[in-house]
Amino acid sequence: MRYSLAPGAAALAFVALCASSARAQGLDPTPASQCGERVVTVQPDSAVADSRVLIRFAAGLASDTDDAFLARALGTLVAERIRQTLSLDVRSRGFSGGSGSASAASAVAEGRVLGVRYVLVGTVQRRDDRSVIDWRLVDARSGKQTSSGTASEPVGAVDSLVNAMTSVMTRALGRTASRPAARDRLHSRSPSAILSFLRGLAEAEAFDRARLQSAARALQRAIELDRSFIAARYRLAELSVRQLDWVEHGDRARALLVQTGLWSIGAVLLKEPYDPPALALMGRLYLHKGTPALAQPIVASLRTLAPDDPATVELDARVARALGHDEDALNIVRASASATERSIDALMVRADLERRVGDRVVACRVLNRAISLDATHAPAYVWRAIVRSTLGELREGWGDAEVASRLGRADWGELTGALIDVAVRDTVRARTRVKPLMTPSSLDSAGWLDLVLRAAVANSLTTPAAAQQAILRISCRDPRRIGLSNEPLLRYLRLPSNCVGGIAAIRRDGSSG
Repeated sequence: MRYSLAPGAAALAFVALCASSARAQGLDPTPASQCGERVVTVQPDSAVADSRVLIRFAAGLASDTDDAFLARALGTLVAERIRQTLSLDVRSRGFSGGSGSASAASAVAEGRVLGVRYVLVGTVQRRDDRSVIDWRLVDARSGKQTSSGTASEPVGAVDSLVNAMTSVMTRALGRTASRPAARDRLHSRSPSAILSFLRGLAEAEAFDRARLQSAARALQRAIELDRSFIAARYRLAELSVRQLDWVEHGDRARALLVQTGLWSIGAVLLKEPYDPPALALMGRLYLHKGTPALAQPIVASLRTLAPDDPATVELDARVARALGHDEDALNIVRASASATERSIDALMVRADLERRVGDRVVACRVLNRAISLDATHAPAYVWRAIVRSTLGELREGWGDAEVASRLGRADWGELTGALIDVAVRDTVRARTRVKPLMTPSSLDSAGWLDLVLRAAVANSLTTPAAAQQAILRISCRDPRRIGLSNEPLLRYLRLPSNCVGGIAAIRRDGSSG
């Protein structure tokens, strides 16, 4: 059986096309006329152009069936290692899908659109018992190749390949890389565990339930094959949070994901008890469990261990929100703008808080920054489409809705498009869009964001009963439900009475029982 990454490659190609078409899609980090003109307190893009990198790997011709997984996972791993150990701004993680060599020319063209200095492109292929990368480093400004070579390591020695590619950028920029944390070192006694890890990692950045569950099974298999595989345990905890964020809303499924995540991250912290990202991940899991009081000591520790780390600021703000202190949360992220300007998650938290207090211009600018960091982060397009519709930038909003449907889920595009349709009073089209998404089966399978958007569209169409049916799918034990009372998209919608007591209890003691 052969696997193909063509859908992901097509989505990335679509983003590049949107970016090159004009500023209508907002990929330019400093647009002249998007999202209003008012000067805001969002930090500018402080990274110089010399520190921006685009990475593209592809499976070679006549490759082994697993080379596609290795190519995609290797791109993710190298991007993260470069960002963490060299403090570089990796603008986009592009992957060529299926078989065939990665085109340096197309990568350079995409790199110019994204404003990068260097493009690292390579072809991954298994030869006998070794994995081989034929790579090239290209200066995106001139289009000239600055260096090239071949990296060859035994099958399963992925960490050595990641180190080799990181060294390419180290030499190019004249910097010294720091030693990666244990959670990032891919050491395993079992090549099969490494392979299962790569399969999981190849799907871990998806937004749909089936692919995320497939990734979880692969990572769990890697752990079964090697109980000491710390990197797999960390990724499984990270994946649990992603599933909790985007696809699961049922009590039983959420409880299982929280348990799996805490078990996994606990093993990581036994190895490195003062690792800030691992501690922050545990804090996120406690928030999803509905026990923000347990996350507060973690925030206190992170303030000592890594006060300027974006993960510290993000968790601090999330805990404040979970306790019902939205104003405090907003002050936290505003005061730490310089620390969070390179964190997608922290920027998304701030954008949502700014939107909720009515500062839509600032929210849109923050979303611009998030998209400039990762042009494939679909939720940023969802929220920017919504914010743009309230700013009167309808054409650009429709464009963002289209990108969200390509990179995330088709439902996101339809729902955000429906909200924009309502903004231009095209209720007939909006009802046509949302009708198939309001069936019981569709509501039962929707995630948190999907349900909020469904309720928002129904509320905008003055059908509060339908909006409440969507809200009723969100468990009373989901700690995020407390924030629905302040959600601008649900203004004037009376929340179903069966959760009033639960929300009040959360506000009183910081837990959900």
